[in-house]
Amino acid sequence: MRNSAYGEAMPVHLRQAAYANVVGAVNFLQDVLRYSAPDRASHGWARMCMYRASDAMDTLGRLAGVIAAHVVENGMSRRGIRRILRVEKECARTDRPPRLEGLSLSKQELFYMPSPLHERVHKSVAQVVLRLHQVVKESDEKDNKEWFVHCLYQLSLAMDELGLLNRAIAAFNAGVLSRETLARYQHLFQQRSRASMPDAEDSAYLAGLLGRNVDGEHRVWNAIGRAQAERRKFVPESDSHDGRVLRMLAGLDRALQPLRWNDASGNPLGRTQSTATAFLNALTAFESDDDDYPPLYWLDRHAQAEAAAAAHALFGSGSCPGTRMAEPRTAAGRCVANEG
Repeated sequence: MRNSAYGEAMPVHLRQAAYANVVGAVNFLQDVLRYSAPDRASHGWARMCMYRASDAMDTLGRLAGVIAAHVVENGMSRRGIRRILRVEKECARTDRPPRLEGLSLSKQELFYMPSPLHERVHKSVAQVVLRLHQVVKESDEKDNKEWFVHCLYQLSLAMDELGLLNRAIAAFNAGVLSRETLARYQHLFQQRSRASMPDAEDSAYLAGLLGRNVDGEHRVWNAIGRAQAERRKFVPESDSHDGRVLRMLAGLDRALQPLRWNDASGNPLGRTQSTATAFLNALTAFESDDDDYPPLYWLDRHAQAEAAAAAHALFGSGSCPGTRMAEPRTAAGRCVANEG
């Protein structure tokens, strides 16, 4: 079937779902970054990072599912949608993480997030933000008959990155956490495979976005869709959280315009990743209600400077006043801010 059968561009009802789910995923990614910081160690970084990374992954899965439901409803085969969703390369969360050779950390050694895992968290979060930035761009473009291919590709890559991140966190903690605990922290009970997309909940969600009522066991997702459809009547206020998230992604797009941000294999370069992380940290700092500390206090000097510059670009001068230079700590309380 011709791609025009799926729309000359992303339909308006799906665009509203894209905005809502992207904002939701960004919320969870902000939490992943914050709980990886040493000042939140007492909250249990493994638990909270796995919770929020899993929630972000499932949120993106719901967006992928409703897009798949639209495409299938308009004539694509299940085989075709499985190919676009890269089902054969799916990386799911698991309570049986790969063993890391030579790694045996005690509970005390894991009070702070180990440095290699800290770097992995920041890399993964940045890559997912960049994928979301691409999804929003594709959803806004006109005369874009390949919108569903590009969006589902980016969503599947983002989901797999979060699956790999969960596996990495689980692997570092496999010696101190039981399989039951790892399963609970990763919300394995609510995980679903892309092979099942679209399912009945996706179809009910799509029906709600189109203003159609669905009764029965899937009425909750139908109601969510209808509520999001109502929001099409309103443009997010620029000073609302949703408006600031979309502004952050638009600002990231402008910042990336002069850069070559992919390597030969299509993966984001290090500089691109640090820019994405800086913009996400800037949003977190701007919205922080932690009045006891200056904004960005949990970052090292370099990351703090990048986030402050991003905040200035997004929200103007004075958006991160009085920043205090901190020396973040990771495994065993070791300072890492000044390492080469």
